[in-house]
Amino acid sequence: MKPRSWVLLAALAVSAPVWSAPGDAQTQRCTEMLRLQLAKPYPGEGCWRQEDFALAAYWLNERTAEADQALLAERAEDFPVSLKEGGFHWHAYLLERIWFLFGSGSHHWPGRMSPAAETALLDMLWQWAEPRCRLEMTLPERDQWVWGSENHHAQAWGSFWGAAQIFARHPAYRARRYADGTSTGQMAAVFDDYFRRYARLRASQGLLVECNSGYNKYTLGGWYNLADFAEDAALRRQMSQLLELFWADWAAEQIDGLRGGSRHRCYPGSDSTEGGSMMGAAWYPFGLGPARSQHPSHMCAATTFWRPSPLVDALAHDVAGHGVHESLSRRPGRAQPGPPANFVADPQHPFYSATGVYRVAADAGVLRYTYGTPDYILGTSMVPALTQADWTNISSQNRWDGVVFAGSRTARIYAQPLQPARGSVYNAYWSVQKRGVLIVQRLKGSNAKGHRLWFDAGLKRAEHDGWVFAEAPQAYAAVRVTRGQTVWQPDSVEQHREGKGATDRGMWLSCGDDFAPAILEVARRGDYADFAAFQAAIVANPLRWTGPRLDYTSALHHTTLSLFADYSQPPAVDGQALDYAPRRVFDSPFIQSDFGSGLVTLRFGGQSETLDFNAP
Repeated sequence: MKPRSWVLLAALAVSAPVWSAPGDAQTQRCTEMLRLQLAKPYPGEGCWRQEDFALAAYWLNERTAEADQALLAERAEDFPVSLKEGGFHWHAYLLERIWFLFGSGSHHWPGRMSPAAETALLDMLWQWAEPRCRLEMTLPERDQWVWGSENHHAQAWGSFWGAAQIFARHPAYRARRYADGTSTGQMAAVFDDYFRRYARLRASQGLLVECNSGYNKYTLGGWYNLADFAEDAALRRQMSQLLELFWADWAAEQIDGLRGGSRHRCYPGSDSTEGGSMMGAAWYPFGLGPARSQHPSHMCAATTFWRPSPLVDALAHDVAGHGVHESLSRRPGRAQPGPPANFVADPQHPFYSATGVYRVAADAGVLRYTYGTPDYILGTSMVPALTQADWTNISSQNRWDGVVFAGSRTARIYAQPLQPARGSVYNAYWSVQKRGVLIVQRLKGSNAKGHRLWFDAGLKRAEHDGWVFAEAPQAYAAVRVTRGQTVWQPDSVEQHREGKGATDRGMWLSCGDDFAPAILEVARRGDYADFAAFQAAIVANPLRWTGPRLDYTSALHHTTLSLFADYSQPPAVDGQALDYAPRRVFDSPFIQSDFGSGLVTLRFGGQSETLDFNAP
């Protein structure tokens, strides 16, 4: 199937912006935020302040002399500090976007940035990239490796790519060589090759390890640059398709701009109680969720030529059209056995780290299950009962399993252990889910302490017969802790990341038995005559223990879930043990793909698209 015209338009480097047509709502939304950024840059100081102001000023073609001064100030004052602290990859891709759009070699608005500002910008990129970027970082046998964390890796490698493209094209830099002796042209070529492979791997293995995480917004910054500015047409198309797949995956699980389903690297506190992946960033392509966020990680989304296809746009806006559906997907995250890895052999290299490189297994990870309705989304990451060492930390850190309800951004119920005094929780739970029924249990192969279930303050609650019942705006829920006593506890700032945030958003149902399996069943309001009828039906559902085996049957959802509380066997659904590695990497009404194939089919509302990540 040939790519649709929107893919070609999004991928082409053109002399005028694709998005400038009158009536483009995405353009209007982006302009609103850029004007706010121009009036009051966010944040108020540092590299991001200078980059965000400059990007807005050049884009709007207003106060460009001040934008020049901002880049000069960054080079003189902020850059040395950022370079010394080792975090300049958070900024390099934004500087590269400024050059691609407004530098002397731009295909869009060449020369809008002054020669002096361009010189300062290029000097920052060269000082950062020249001693750090090495050919060995792109070796194919290291494609499954991740430096630092997934979003750090994407920012750094995406920035290495962008810097190499600029240096290879710029007359003052094209003859230079990196510290390892590689020419700028060769470095640009090998990073093109690396990201062609990267796009196919991400599409064929289930997208991101940091699944449905707030960190995704940083990962996508480099993706937007590649989709907008790659000279190689095949790479532009692949990265445009990868953005299409990412946003389709997001759109299929969101209600009112809040994505449901399981999350990885979801910190205790506001991230868990009210946050969601890509909140703020989703407003730019879809107009959903919090509006006009000036967060630096959203600046690429606010200045991109990429547009979602009509299919994905409809998928995002027609939540009622999603109907009731199940979604199974495989997500990467298992650790690849072997000795510690390193992208560079030199201990003096700025990116050298004996412990900070993850080797991600190519064919083993998380089996992610989501049950979606227009009224709620319930989801979990189903994993075998393995030890913490079997997983990459970027997969097992602060996983979130539970339900979000329509009608309120904060209405949700989820399982979460105690926040440690320092650090995070890893590999806390295993679980089994079918339709609107979920069972979760704490794992012993974890550093977790405690076992709790969060109930948002906006949920009306009732308790009897060992169950806690909750009424949401458009749904009902029931929770049963199957062993031991429970007690209600208020939230506290000590249980929030960094010890801050609101503590009046809900209550914890704290379990006396840390390893007691907990059942969560959710129903749409229309499934029952009223809240009392729902409660009566739940109490009537069979629940029994046979030795270490727990069986729970839901009459509404026509399923029996079995969990072995001693971890001796994998959980079962209707008598069938879970298969953690099914043939399909994406299997839902909206996204289908066989694992490793590189071919993805999107379907919605009578439309279909095929994303081919194998084409040259």
